[in-house]
Amino acid sequence: MIAARVNNVESLRVLVESGADLASGPAIRGVGRRQTTQGATRVFLDNFTPDPELIGFRQFWRTAKPLLSGAVVAVAPPYPEYPKLKVSKRHGPSPDPGCPSARDAGSEVEVILYNAGGNGFGAAHERAWEYVLAHAAAIEVALRRKLFAWHRKQMAQHRDEDLPHVKSLQKYWTQIEKRVPLEEPAAVDHLFKLVGVGLADSGLDECGFSSFEFQTGWDRDHGLGVVMHKDRVLAVGGTTELIGSRDIVTAVRGVQAYDFDEGDFPLPSS
Repeated sequence: MIAARVNNVESLRVLVESGADLASGPAIRGVGRRQTTQGATRVFLDNFTPDPELIGFRQFWRTAKPLLSGAVVAVAPPYPEYPKLKVSKRHGPSPDPGCPSARDAGSEVEVILYNAGGNGFGAAHERAWEYVLAHAAAIEVALRRKLFAWHRKQMAQHRDEDLPHVKSLQKYWTQIEKRVPLEEPAAVDHLFKLVGVGLADSGLDECGFSSFEFQTGWDRDHGLGVVMHKDRVLAVGGTTELIGSRDIVTAVRGVQAYDFDEGDFPLPSS
């Protein structure tokens, strides 16, 4: 599971141990939900399975990809060994950032509900998912813009800092240039694979934040998570890093203070 790699798992454990108010979330054994959850929201939540390690904080569901269904990690510029890597026979394909199964597009993603803010699993998550399905084309346009901007930054740094000094990278780079249109937006389809969609228990209105989680050829250690509200890009971080924050707004503001691209939606200072 992607969420097994969340950098702030320990902070979530601290919340559990400190007695944080989870009354509005699932019962601690995962057998009950908020009494106010009604109708379609209950049906939506029934798709999900609680995380056994963090019951009350995360739930999982695998379903069809809503967008970017053909994008893969065909190349990984900082990793000249990537073409020879094979998927583990023991563990099989994985959404973890370093798994070479990133070469295969696949047809499903892992949808992850987060209750890091303590608001419970419910309508905010469902509204976020419904928005993704209803506006997939607009969201994909916004994601492609952000991913291409991020790719260009990584490429510039790679060319300046790494390529001049490492022969194995230079050789691999020559192969990549012949295979991938690096200077064009189509490069996104060769460097990113969508493996997850995170949905938060809070947002800028009654619709929760969402985060699109990617394996990427530019960072096989951390991957990339793009946090959005509806069809507006807010910030990027490592896979699931921002969407799992207890205070997503503060986390996003922190990133925007030093990393902001044209087209991103700015959150004003509090």
